[in-house]
Amino acid sequence: MSFLDRPLYRDVRFVDRLRSLHSEPNEGAVERSREKRSGPHAVLVDYHIHTPLCAHAEGEPAEYVERAIALGIAEIGFCEHSPWKIQRPGEKLAPDDEEFAQLVRTVASLQHRYGETPSGPIRVRLSIEMDYVPDRLDRVRDYLDKYPWDYLVGSIHHLDQWGIDHPDYVAEYERRDIAKLYEEYFATVGDLAETGLFDVVGHVDVIKKFGYRPACDLRPLYRHMASVFRRADVVVELNTSGRDKEAGEFYPAPSFMAALAAEKVPFTLGSDAHHPNEVGRHFAEARAMLLDLGVGEIVAFEKRRRRFVPL
Repeated sequence: MSFLDRPLYRDVRFVDRLRSLHSEPNEGAVERSREKRSGPHAVLVDYHIHTPLCAHAEGEPAEYVERAIALGIAEIGFCEHSPWKIQRPGEKLAPDDEEFAQLVRTVASLQHRYGETPSGPIRVRLSIEMDYVPDRLDRVRDYLDKYPWDYLVGSIHHLDQWGIDHPDYVAEYERRDIAKLYEEYFATVGDLAETGLFDVVGHVDVIKKFGYRPACDLRPLYRHMASVFRRADVVVELNTSGRDKEAGEFYPAPSFMAALAAEKVPFTLGSDAHHPNEVGRHFAEARAMLLDLGVGEIVAFEKRRRRFVPL
């Protein structure tokens, strides 16, 4: 049996337990408003910004905001890794709880400082890139209402204890059956989406980061995942960082984007910037690709409420 023929969700009871952690996680997401067009200009957001607190990014948070202003980006969202991210002994890949509290204070200061700028308004948003780790769900629960989030991103960086996007562990791909690996990865992404805990699915096909892809046609899988996301009512991040990795293309892949657009799954934008110069990277190309697919709007967030803004 191929991985496309197998059930995507392995444990319904597991999904039910997740839902019980937060009975109405996306209540605000149900109420949507559409931002009226004030002119011909696109309203671009960059909702995936890291900081030096993850220990693999450079530049002060204000530098990222200044870069976004220079590019004409309307909203910027700080979306740092969660404190429960899996880390091996000696690794530093995410802030701890105290450091994250510091980041929240910094973002609040930036929101006050950059509410209006000489270049025009820029909105600074607070988010978190929540690592989806099934045996650390108590940490997810602790953080759901801990801070005044504008949106929550759910991402996968590990399968069991293996860091699938970490260059130090790329050799593990050579020991894996890539088709089975994709089955495991996308089943886990499906679990993430079905929880209802997250507003956005981050770098949805990051499993391809180092260029490993199965030989089979992935379009049936993409169509299936698009229907899963549509039913789960989640937003998919068009993460432009993949263009600069071995994958050589955005997350999601062009044919995956087409499947999502066909299912009318909403998109938002994120550069996954780890340096101020990466803010808004490849956004002109990303915008053009979305428009070619008939996607004329993207999602912006405030206090976990969606609004659609013109692309």
